[in-house]
Amino acid sequence: MLEKIAMVVLGLTLFMTQACTSSRTPNKLLVVDAETRAPLAQARLDLHPYPSSPEAPNPQHPQATTNQQGELTLSSNQAPAIWQVRADGYVEQRLTSGAGGIPSRISAAATSTNTGVIYLYRLPEPQLTLWVRDAYTGPLTINLQPATGFGFVKVDGMNTDFVATQRDANYVQGVIGQRVFSATASADGAVTLVVTPLLYDLKTAQLQIRDRAGVIPYRDEANSQPGDRVVWGDVSDDTKRLQQQIPLFIGTLADYQRYRGFIK
Repeated sequence: MLEKIAMVVLGLTLFMTQACTSSRTPNKLLVVDAETRAPLAQARLDLHPYPSSPEAPNPQHPQATTNQQGELTLSSNQAPAIWQVRADGYVEQRLTSGAGGIPSRISAAATSTNTGVIYLYRLPEPQLTLWVRDAYTGPLTINLQPATGFGFVKVDGMNTDFVATQRDANYVQGVIGQRVFSATASADGAVTLVVTPLLYDLKTAQLQIRDRAGVIPYRDEANSQPGDRVVWGDVSDDTKRLQQQIPLFIGTLADYQRYRGFIK
C-alpha cells in the first residue's frame, strides 16, 4: 500500500514539475505521420487540465482540430494537463505538461514556424514478445536505450523525458509499418531494447513474456494462486522516466515476496 501511495505522489510530482515551454501566446502545432512525416488533417488535440482526464473530461476543456496542412493552434492551459492526440487510423498519444507549457517531446521537435510537432504512428498498436529461458525465475529488467536521434533529457533532479535530440531523428522502428517485435532476455533476465517512441510508449497489454512452454501471464497478489509462475509488475511510465527501465519479476508469489524481502 505504501509503495502504491509513493508512486502516486511521484507521478503527481512529475506531473507538476515536467519541463515545459512558456505559453503566453497560442501554440502553433503540426501533427504528422511519424514514419512518413506526411501532415495529418482532422487530427484532434484535447487538453485535459488537472484534475480532469480523458476518462473524466471537463466538458469545457480546450480542444482543436488540424487543417488540411496538419496544423492547429491551441493555447496551453495554466494547470498541468494531459495532451490527448487522436487521428483516424492512428495510435492515440497521451503526454503530460507542466502548468502553462507543452510536453517536452512536442516542444523538442519545434521548427522555425511551429511551437512543436506531434508524431503519430499508424495503427495497429505495437506488440512485443520477450523470450526468457525455460523455467526462469527471477527479476526481468528491460533496459530502454534511445535509438539514434533520441535521448533522455532531465526535467528535474530525478526525472527524465524521452524526446528527439536531433531534428532529423528517424521515428521508424525496424521498417516502416512494422508493429510486431521480439527480443530475448539473457540468462539472468536482462535485455536492452533500442527504442523510438513507438516502443518507448509500450503498455503492459502490448508486452508478452513467454518461454517454450507458452505465455507467462501477468498477476498481482489479489488474483494469484500460490504455486503459479507468473509475471509480477507492469509497464509504468514512472519507472521509464526515473530508471529508463521496465522492471518485472517472474516466479511464484513466494518467489516474488522473497525477492522483495517480505519473507526469507
